[in-house]
Amino acid sequence: MLQVGVGLSSDSSTERAATEAADRAMSQAGISQADLALVFFTVDHLSNHQKMTAALARATKTDRIVGCSGAGVLTGEGEIERSPGVAVLVLASDRIESQLIYSQPLRGRDVEVGAEIAQAIRGKLDGDSILVLFPDGYQSQPRHLFLGIEQRLGFLPVVGAGSSEDGTHGKSYQLCGKKISDNAVSGFLLSGCFETKIGITQGCQPITEPMVVTKADGNLITEIDGRPAFEALTRVLRGPLSQDLRRALAFVFAGLPADPHGNTVGPGEYVVRNIVGVDPEKGILAVAEEVFEGERMIFTLRDSQRAREDLIQMLQRQAKSLDGKTPRLGLYFNCCARGTPFYGIPGMDTAYIRQTLGDFPLIGFFGNFELGPLGRMNRLLAYTGVLVLITEKLDS
Repeated sequence: MLQVGVGLSSDSSTERAATEAADRAMSQAGISQADLALVFFTVDHLSNHQKMTAALARATKTDRIVGCSGAGVLTGEGEIERSPGVAVLVLASDRIESQLIYSQPLRGRDVEVGAEIAQAIRGKLDGDSILVLFPDGYQSQPRHLFLGIEQRLGFLPVVGAGSSEDGTHGKSYQLCGKKISDNAVSGFLLSGCFETKIGITQGCQPITEPMVVTKADGNLITEIDGRPAFEALTRVLRGPLSQDLRRALAFVFAGLPADPHGNTVGPGEYVVRNIVGVDPEKGILAVAEEVFEGERMIFTLRDSQRAREDLIQMLQRQAKSLDGKTPRLGLYFNCCARGTPFYGIPGMDTAYIRQTLGDFPLIGFFGNFELGPLGRMNRLLAYTGVLVLITEKLDS
């Protein structure tokens, strides 16, 4: 049996906030001792992190505490942005095991750290497994981290987000037990008898059909469909965006489909990358990703109304895939570029999740980037929301 509960607190006192959130989580789960306590916190509570972990340990009766800082935190109750927040999830189960992960330092060691993680969890991959990671949002290169893991384990679904903060510290923080630091990765492995559904909602929607990159070198795209790449970009700019290129690049992005050679792009099946430079005279675009000749790309537009529609569609697909089952727990990793500044009103994502999927234990935070699998490859994602739903296998 899997027992899960979540709690959220906006109390400015770190000790009271941790106690309140943990007590609510324990009460909802109906347990006296947790096997795992997951905590996300805003950096308002950083200076008192020892009081936070001590309060969590007292309330949950476990020292198996893991989590990270976030620009904002969330549960099914709602979202806390730009103010103090602590979110806690507790879990107890006789059918699902958790393995805590923590490695530091991370910068420049992503492949090595990935290998260390793979070695640590190799013997724990029993039944279904999912790896949840919170790498430092400023110090990590997730693609290299994935490489270190996959070289030793093959494909294992990885979800999570880059730990973040509100811009006041210039550092993000990763926590495991009593250890807390920047320049680290924390997280956990879940393995055992459960099913996982992963949905990705995009904040940037396609505005072109797939095009072929016909000439490229590294991250520089020279030709698209045999024409100068810059010309391909200017063809999609409309209205004020066509008059102000700098402003346009804050809304228009490159999209790289999960299937680099397909002629269609499924809903959400692409990664978004910033266009980091243009050379109108040479017709070149520079994007924040290595691009190869012969692969497909699209242009995407960051738009709150389109993003809202995509969120609804993703949730409807998730509801259909559940086939009447109720999630026992959910994790939602939301981009820090979404939320209130994006939609204009607070709590949008969690309200739609609750409206579509009902009331279940959900926790998450606003990260610097998101992690999730597309096309059986783990990807570094941007401007997305990654929703992980876990249900029990009752027939095993």
